[in-house]
Amino acid sequence: MVLFVKILTKIDVERTLSLPDGCLQALPEYRGSHGKELQVKDDVGILWNFRCMIRAGVVPKLDIVSGWIQFVRFKQLNSGDGFVLYRDDDTLTGARYKIEVFRSHESSSFVHQKTDLA
Repeated sequence: MVLFVKILTKIDVERTLSLPDGCLQALPEYRGSHGKELQVKDDVGILWNFRCMIRAGVVPKLDIVSGWIQFVRFKQLNSGDGFVLYRDDDTLTGARYKIEVFRSHESSSFVHQKTDLA
């Protein structure tokens, strides 16, 4: 299931990734904690560990604060590139997350195709 599609900004590729509104409900429960590890498998099978933090405010935001920049550098992502985050639910093992990246020259058709699936 597609959770969201995001086109990366300069801040996303240089510092931290702020996830779109509504992501808190789709990700693992925090249960009183302000942070959580999120394991995500990429499109070639590498498992990435992202540390997520909730940013306080009128509408709480979820930021990936560690592991993200290493992912960006490894994938050589730039502003304008994007990604899709998927969640697959398994009754035995629980939720599994997958991330797929795309380049800026692919973004308009890719985003349209993936948002049709959401």
